[in-house]
Amino acid sequence: MLSLLLLGMEPLGASGPVPDNDPNWYAPTGYFSSLTARLKSASKEGHTVSIVQLGDSHIQAGYTTAPLRRSLQSTYGNAGRGWIGWYSLYGSNAPKDYRVTSASFGWQRELILRPEGTHPMGVGGYVLSTRPSSSFSIGVSSQMSPFRQMLLLRTASSHPLGAFPVAQLARGRFSTGAYVVDTLSWSTPFSEVTLSPIMDEGDESVYAGCVLLSGKGGALVHDIGINGAAYRHYALEEYVEQLALLEPELLIISMGTNDCYSRGFQMETFTESLDTMMALIKAILPRTKVLLTTPPPSFFRQASTHYVTTGKKRRKHRKKVTTISYQFNEHARHLSAEIMRRARTYDVAAFDLFTAMGGEQGISSWIADGLMAGDRVHYSRDGYERQGLLITDALQRALASR
Repeated sequence: MLSLLLLGMEPLGASGPVPDNDPNWYAPTGYFSSLTARLKSASKEGHTVSIVQLGDSHIQAGYTTAPLRRSLQSTYGNAGRGWIGWYSLYGSNAPKDYRVTSASFGWQRELILRPEGTHPMGVGGYVLSTRPSSSFSIGVSSQMSPFRQMLLLRTASSHPLGAFPVAQLARGRFSTGAYVVDTLSWSTPFSEVTLSPIMDEGDESVYAGCVLLSGKGGALVHDIGINGAAYRHYALEEYVEQLALLEPELLIISMGTNDCYSRGFQMETFTESLDTMMALIKAILPRTKVLLTTPPPSFFRQASTHYVTTGKKRRKHRKKVTTISYQFNEHARHLSAEIMRRARTYDVAAFDLFTAMGGEQGISSWIADGLMAGDRVHYSRDGYERQGLLITDALQRALASR
């Protein structure tokens, strides 16, 4: 584990800059000044400002990040859809604003939840592979965000992918970690392309996903999430090295639910993972601004079973009845407070989404409005979008105030 002191982090309890007047927000004084300047000049100067929101199932579906993408691109320019997770190729859920399909003999997937796989983990928290000799095709469709460029992530020894309509292919060079980034370019924008392997190059088929760019300057907002992920899963040197491939100028980390969703939750175990993650980011991505967001409220679900007797006399029989009850997850409250406290130590920004949503008292209105799913852990599409709006509003105000 990297030492926090070696990376310039002050010990817990040290005084830091005065937070913003929003009680749910913290950022060191002037923390976003350089990011604001970069965003303001992006559209005019034609450069891309890469922003990554990294998380768990709350992020994988894409609804939480969507308001942030819309707002930043409306304000600072649209650099493209950003990260395209190939989740559907291994049977998982994906954002609805793009589609990835494949005609092949089947894809094998490895997830960051179990990183001891045979292939290096990709930036999306998964890696996909198929038989090296297999002929396959992959369709990528983004009807709402046409693109002129596609960045393809593959292992250095994998077959490059060509495209139809035909694109100019610039092969990537081995840089950070095990993956290279190839660039496919078109002279006019497309909303749908088909990829296929160049079989006379490379000797394996191992891929991590792709990025779509509009070819214009502006904000490029990526959403990366894996169902079930916690800080400990991403707090790996090999993974943070992969994040560097996206060149993030802002990294928003939105996790914590899976860290504390256990009656045996131990704060010390969580803070070890958080410290490790932040130390790795400081070492590998020293220029990247970080925004930590706390997890939304959640409940523990408990089922109890009892039997009742129905009928009369000889027709009596016992009926099994299951009752579901929910207990508020207090661990999420304590974990959120710890994230906000440690943000000052790490000298990074933080937004207390848990409290902004109302905590234990306020969550009842979310349930009444149908914004929380029946499992009382996840949320509806509207619920996630409302969370995204809370994060977006806080960040936009910070960018405006600099």
